[in-house]
Amino acid sequence: MRTGFDHRIARTVDARSLLVDSAISHCEKLRRVLELETWIRDAHDCQFLEGASERWQAERDELIAELEISD
Repeated sequence: MRTGFDHRIARTVDARSLLVDSAISHCEKLRRVLELETWIRDAHDCQFLEGASERWQAERDELIAELEISD
């Protein structure tokens, strides 16, 4: 009978945890991109939000680059 810690199982669990964490991070970034796009679109006709819209666009562009997706 084997006793003790099985390192193969630990590596598998670690790899799966990393994959899940990566997927969650990817989804959060996609959600943020969609949120920013909504804000940018809604602020398009409002001069008061022009500065904020530029910052939102820059953040959106950065997230898209991190996600390696094209416009």
